[in-house]
Amino acid sequence: MGRARFKLNLTVEGEGGVVADETTVKLLRLIESKGSLLSVARDLGLSYSTAWDIINRAERGLGTKLVSAKRGHGGGMKLTEDGKAFIERYQELRRRYIWSEDGTVCDVVYAGSDDLIVRELISELRGLGYCIDAYWVGSFNGLMMINMGLADIAGVHMLDPVSGEYNIPYLNMFGSWDRAVLIRGYLRLLGLVHKPHLEIKDLTEILGLRMVNRNPGSGTRLVMELLINAVAAQLGMRPSEVKASIRGYDDVVNTHTEVIDKVIKGIADYGIALAGQALDMGLAVRPLALEEFDFVVSRDSLRKPAVTEFIRKLSSLQPRPGYVLLRSTGSAYAYSK
Repeated sequence: MGRARFKLNLTVEGEGGVVADETTVKLLRLIESKGSLLSVARDLGLSYSTAWDIINRAERGLGTKLVSAKRGHGGGMKLTEDGKAFIERYQELRRRYIWSEDGTVCDVVYAGSDDLIVRELISELRGLGYCIDAYWVGSFNGLMMINMGLADIAGVHMLDPVSGEYNIPYLNMFGSWDRAVLIRGYLRLLGLVHKPHLEIKDLTEILGLRMVNRNPGSGTRLVMELLINAVAAQLGMRPSEVKASIRGYDDVVNTHTEVIDKVIKGIADYGIALAGQALDMGLAVRPLALEEFDFVVSRDSLRKPAVTEFIRKLSSLQPRPGYVLLRSTGSAYAYSK
């Protein structure tokens, strides 16, 4: 099933069965934008009477009016407030359980930290016909999804501030070894990225600048927290005081690409991102950490063709700026209790 593609359809049921589904919502959304049921029906390949039947079924089942219309083929139509609220609620639930825009669900799921090499590997596998969903949810959330059976591969780079070791302490902490294996990745350089004209000679200077932060649960967010702790210690302040004084601390994005984009556009003065990617985009980089980026793989997924190919490609990577490949890249970590 390595190249299978599945599709989910969220339906709404009443006492008499299904009263609304994705076709219903698509119909209502187009009505809101076009204002004509006849035009919308043509766009969806439906007869005018069938489109009305879909609306009537939904209104009966939901017990409310979803559209306000002038009868007749030439009549205009718009959504009622209840109609708008129904679409909003449907989309909210759909986003919670069906992450891809078109509702398709792949047999293999990558969930974890954003990374340039990972993006390239996934793109190559998709080019070979494998179906892989990728969710940039951060290292911690990726590990949790592996533990819950919701992901096949998680890219992680979590530093344990006590031991100074990456990733393994967290697999120990959350009892992940029975469900997963750790595939060694590579080292990658993280840095404070900013426009070339902006000089940051001392890290305390970030207090006068605007930050773009990363999402909680990401390894990069942890690096930012450690940086703030260091600045606080240098200034004799509490970390909470430093955070409160930083403009943009709550301006949160999910990927390195978004950090770099905000700095390039001048929305933020600095952020933490991949050094190689930032340099490629013309930004300056103040190196902060050469971190370990590894892959937690579900034991149940090891025989999936796409997962096997992912690991094979990982072990045959070529050197690139901002990354350091290891002799163990692509091999399983030998864990023993």
